[in-house]
Amino acid sequence: MALLSSSRVQASARAPASSRRSVRVVCQAQKQDVAAQVGSVLAATTLAAAMTLGAPQPALADIAGLTKCSESKAYAKTEKKELKVLEKRLKQYEEGSAPSLAIKATMERTKNRFANYAKAGLLCGNDGLPHLISDPGLALRYGHAGEFFIPTFLFLYVAGYIGYVGRNYLNATKDIQKEIIIDVPLALRCAGQGAGWPLAAIEELKNGTLTEKPENITISPR
Repeated sequence: MALLSSSRVQASARAPASSRRSVRVVCQAQKQDVAAQVGSVLAATTLAAAMTLGAPQPALADIAGLTKCSESKAYAKTEKKELKVLEKRLKQYEEGSAPSLAIKATMERTKNRFANYAKAGLLCGNDGLPHLISDPGLALRYGHAGEFFIPTFLFLYVAGYIGYVGRNYLNATKDIQKEIIIDVPLALRCAGQGAGWPLAAIEELKNGTLTEKPENITISPR
């Protein structure tokens, strides 16, 4: 058994360098694919959790003069005003015509939108429009956490995604011409691999490849 194991080690040591490099490239590609898949699942799970926070509870007290849209007279007045404008436009067209059907569909969507905002428990101001609570403390205190955390999470994820994909594209090209004329297939491949950027960034941070080392930075003289 010892002889067999030693012969295997020697055979692997004698393997061509090109084959070893190809194995490393395949393993790295597999890791990137796994990271992208896991990142997509993580993003979907986090978003689902944030959406559960988005179901607001009844407000316990008045917040900056806001009241629930379902109880706001200004909100009901705004709905009637929008429907009245659509009704005036509807009278300009014949019954059953294409513009008439389109306006009726718009009126139905308007009613559904106002009804959904009221059912969601959003808060309205004196202007008759829904307002979101952007203060984390008030959002958590009055059961409107989703109004703050969902937009924050989406902004951070999208901003990080754009930055990570752009960085990978520049590292893959290293050609200033491809910064002017985008290599579409390469850009799409980088975009597909960037879905799991949080995990990939953590892995690169552990490996020390996320940031440029000081000795590799060159400053051109002015």
